[in-house]
Parts: sequence; structure tokens; C-alpha cells
Amino acid sequence: MKISGINHINIVVTPDKLPDMVIFYEHIIGLKQGMRAVSKRDGAWLYCGDTPIIHVSVVQEPPYQGADAIFNHVALTCSGVDACLQTLIHNNITHTIDFRSPPEMTQIFVYDPAGIRIELNFTGEKPGNLPGASI
Repeated sequence: MKISGINHINIVVTPDKLPDMVIFYEHIIGLKQGMRAVSKRDGAWLYCGDTPIIHVSVVQEPPYQGADAIFNHVALTCSGVDACLQTLIHNNITHTIDFRSPPEMTQIFVYDPAGIRIELNFTGEKPGNLPGASI
């Protein structure tokens, strides 16, 4: 067997969280909601271009809760660090910034409405002179 990449991640939320999740991943992260196969459960597929990468499934009761959950975070490869920071600042999204080297990489960390940590990686990019963009 050969692994060629991550196919998608699945996030389960209660029905009341679904709209917030879709809004966050579309308006803050920049993914787009797309085609979703018929299913017994409600939910959404969020796409990066033509590729579905995040599947949000609605459940009445989450299978696990709290900070002790096994899933820690999802990391996304990104570009356009200044535009990302402008979006976060404009929408009052709490975030932290870290810088890694080598290779030079700006990492921005946010939490989605379900409490999942999202790591946004910008290889070879540093933030410009934006308020709140200091490393």
C-alpha cells in the first residue's frame, strides 16, 4: 500500500453547530461548500478547489467531548498570509502566530466553532505590517 495524501477529515457536530461550521470554513478559511452524496445524516462537504477535504457530519450526540479527545488539529497548506490575517482581524477571530525555520514558514493557529485547532501553514511567507501580525 502507498499513501499519497489525506483524502479528507470528518468532523461531527450537533445540528445547531452545522451553520457555524460552514460559515467558518467558507468565510474564514476560504473553502467552498460543494456536492455531497445523499446520506442518512445531514452535513456538508467543504472543498479546496475541486477536492472535498472536510466532511462535516451532523449527529445528535457527539461520540466524544472535551479536551481529552484524541484528535488534536488539522493542518492546511496555504498561501496569502496577509490576506488571511486581514480576514481573521476583520472577523475578530482569535489567533496565534508562530514562525518556523528552516524552512521558513509562518503558522497561524485558530479554532473552529466545534473547538478543533486549525493550523494554517504559509511556507516562505512572513506577515507584512498588519496590526496583530507580529511574530
